[in-house]
Amino acid sequence: MPADPKITAFLDQALAAGMPQSSLVGILTAKGWSEKDIYEALADHYQRTTGIAIPNRTAAGASAKEAFFYLLIFSTLATWTIGFGCLAFALVDRWFADPLFNGYNQSFDSYTITYSLATLIIAFPLYLLISRIVVRESAAHPEKLDSSVRKWLTYMALVIAACVFIGDLITALAYLLRGELTSRFLLKSLVVLILSGGVFYYYFGGLRKTDVPAVPSRWNRDSAMALLSTALVAVLIILGFTQSGPPRVQRDLRADSQRVQNLFQISGNMTMYWASHNQQLPPSLDQLPGASYTDPITGAPFVYHPKQGSQYELCATFARKSPSSDNAPSARQWIHPAGYHCFALDATAGGQAPPFNFY
Repeated sequence: MPADPKITAFLDQALAAGMPQSSLVGILTAKGWSEKDIYEALADHYQRTTGIAIPNRTAAGASAKEAFFYLLIFSTLATWTIGFGCLAFALVDRWFADPLFNGYNQSFDSYTITYSLATLIIAFPLYLLISRIVVRESAAHPEKLDSSVRKWLTYMALVIAACVFIGDLITALAYLLRGELTSRFLLKSLVVLILSGGVFYYYFGGLRKTDVPAVPSRWNRDSAMALLSTALVAVLIILGFTQSGPPRVQRDLRADSQRVQNLFQISGNMTMYWASHNQQLPPSLDQLPGASYTDPITGAPFVYHPKQGSQYELCATFARKSPSSDNAPSARQWIHPAGYHCFALDATAGGQAPPFNFY
C-alpha cells in the first residue's frame, strides 16, 4: 500500500530539518498513527531519496508441506496428551482407590493403562521427531514463523486443547460432587493443569516468536520443553508398566478372566437346571446346555463337584491370582489365587457376575 501523503509530507520536512527518526516515530505514534503506516512512509522517503528500492522479504508460503507437518504435529500432540491424561487418571484411581467408585471403573482401568501406554509409546516419539523437523526448518527459514498456516493451525489446536482440558476438569469436578475422594480430584486436576499449562506455554508463547537463531541452541526453549516432556512421559510409562506388567502377565490375566466368565456361565446354567429338574443337580457338566466346559487355553475340562442339596463346586487352574481391581462387591465371589482353585456355589442363588472382560 502507498504511504499516507500526510505522513510523507511531514517526514520529508522533518528529516530535512535533521530530526532523528526515533523521535519522529514517537511523535507520530502519540498522534494516533500506527507504526506500520509510519514505517511505510519512512520506506517511501528513503526509496525516493536514495533511488534504491527496498527489497521485500519473501513471504511465508502456505504450502501443503507446512500444513501436513503442522497437522501431524497437533494430531500427535492431542494423541499423546490424551493418553498421558488417561494413564495418569487410571493410576490415581488405582493408587487412591475409592470403595464407592469400584466396579466398572476398577475393572476397566487395566484396559485403560495398557491402551494409554501403547498411545504414549507410539505417538510421543513421532511428535518429538516431527517437531524437531519443523524447528530445524524454522531455523533455516525464519520467515516460516510468520506463516498463516502455522498461526491458524496453532490457534485451532489451542482451542481444541482448551476444550479437552476444560472437559477433563468438569468430569473430575462432577465425580467430586458425587462424593469422590478429594485427594483423587486434586491429583486429577493437577494432571490437567500440568498438561494444559505446558501446551499453552509452549505454543501460545511460540506464536510471539518472530525469528530463531540460525543454529538452534542446545538449551533453548524448544530443547528445554522436549527434555521436560520426555522426562514426564518416561516416568509415567515406567509407572504404567509397574501396574500392568509385561505382555505375558496381561495374557495370563486375560486367560484367567475368560476362565471366570466361562465358570459364571456354567453357574447360570446350573441354576436353570436346578429349577427345571425338580431341584436336582446334574450328575456332570455334560448335562448342561449352552456353555463352555473346557479351559480356553489348555482345553482341559473344568472340574465339577456336587455337594449336599443345592451346593456344588466348580474348579479350574488359574495362571495368576485375581488383580486387586477385582475386589468390587460384585466380584468377590470369583476372587482366586494362582493355581488350582474351587469356587463354592449354590444353585438356588446363582453366581454373582464377575467383572466384564475388557481385554
